[in-house]
Amino acid sequence: MKRLGIGLVAVVAIVSMLALSGTASAETLRVLLPIGGGYTEEDQLAIAQDYMAAHPDVKVEMEFVGWDALWDRIITSIATGNAPDVIYIASRWIPALADMGAIIPLDEYIDEEKWNLYYPAVWDSVEYKGQHWGIVRAMSTKGLLYNKALLEAAGVELPMKSWDEILEAARKVHNPPHVYGFGLPANRFVSTVTEFQNWLYANGARITNEEGVATIDSPAAVEAMEFYFGALKEYAQPSPLEWRREDLIRLFKSGSIAMYTDHVFSVIEALEAGIDVGVQMVPAGPQGDMPYATVVVTDSIAIPAQTRNKELAVEFAMFMTNFENQAKWDVTLGFIPPMPAEAELEAFSPWYWQMFIQGLEYGVPQAAYIQDWEGVQEAILTATQKYFLGQTDAETALKEAAQTINILQGVH
Repeated sequence: MKRLGIGLVAVVAIVSMLALSGTASAETLRVLLPIGGGYTEEDQLAIAQDYMAAHPDVKVEMEFVGWDALWDRIITSIATGNAPDVIYIASRWIPALADMGAIIPLDEYIDEEKWNLYYPAVWDSVEYKGQHWGIVRAMSTKGLLYNKALLEAAGVELPMKSWDEILEAARKVHNPPHVYGFGLPANRFVSTVTEFQNWLYANGARITNEEGVATIDSPAAVEAMEFYFGALKEYAQPSPLEWRREDLIRLFKSGSIAMYTDHVFSVIEALEAGIDVGVQMVPAGPQGDMPYATVVVTDSIAIPAQTRNKELAVEFAMFMTNFENQAKWDVTLGFIPPMPAEAELEAFSPWYWQMFIQGLEYGVPQAAYIQDWEGVQEAILTATQKYFLGQTDAETALKEAAQTINILQGVH
C-alpha cells in the first residue's frame, strides 16, 4: 500500500534456527511479506524473532518479495500447491482469493476482545460475503494537502469548502512554470484509481452497488470524472500521464504544486522540507451524500487454505497484529492506526494525524463489493485515460468501464 514498487527483485530471508528456534524438530512457519516503499526486512524480522523467543519450538521463515511481484508470487505459490502459511496481502485482493478458495475466513478466530480493538470501518475493509478474511496490518486514509503560503498569498480562503472553491483556488495560484495549481496523477497505476475514488465517493458515487452491479457510470460518477480529470487538468503539472501519486510529493516539497491528495506521511515529509502545509478532507461534491469523503485502503494478514498448520498460522497472525506490535508498526512506518486506543498514543497527537484519523468516519473501503479488483482497476484506468486524452467523453468512457466491470462481477 505505502509507496509501492521496488521492481521484481525477490529475496528470501530465513531467520537462524540455531540462535532462536531451539531444537532441530521445530515446527516451521512460512510467512510471505512485501518489501519496498518503507517496508524493510529488519522491521519484519524483528517480529519473527520476538515470536520465536516466546515459542522456541517454532521456526519462522520469512520470505520477502517486492510489492510489484507480490500478487504473482501468491498466485503462483497457490497454483503449485506450495503456498506459505501466512501471507501479507492488499485487502482489495480478498474477494478474488476467497472466491478461488485460496484463503480461509477468520471469523471463528476473532474473539470479542480482538473485534473491539478496531474501528468498524477497518473490519469492513476485510469483509466479503458476510465473512472476514484478514486481520488489518496497515491502513491509510487520504486528505487534501495544500501549501498554505502559496494559497494565502493568492487570496484563497482556507479551508476550501467546496469543489468550486478548490477549482478557483487552483486557478488563482496557477502560475506555470513556477507553480501549478493542482498535482494530478494520471499514470496507469493503482494509486491513480485510489486518488480518483476520493472524489468519486465525495460526490456520492460508487464503483458498484451492494449487489456488485457497476454504478461507475452514474451521473454522480461522470461529474466526478469531469471535475477531477477534466476541470482540474487545466491547472495540473505538465504530463500528468507520467506521474504517479507517490511521486508528486517531490513537486509539493519543492513548492511547484499548490495542492494534491495524499497520505499523512507525505505531510510529515513536506513539513520536514520546510513547507507550510495545510490539510483538509476532500469536501462533498455537488451530489455528495456525506460532508467529506476518503478512500480507506488497508493491507492485511491472511491465511492460505494450503497452510500446513492452521492453528499456528492464525496464532502468528494474531501476534503480528496485537496492540503492542501494531502500535510499533504504525508509529515506525507512519500508518493510520486501525485501533482507537492507538490513536490516544502521544505519537499520534500532532494536528496532522488527527484529520486523517477522523477521516475514518467518512471512509469507504477501496474495494467494497468488488470481486476482481485487478480487472476493475484496469477498466477504470482505461476509462480515465481515454477521457484524459480526449478520446471520448466521460459518460461514454465510464459506460464502457461499467460494461467490463459487470462482466468481471458476473452480472448479466
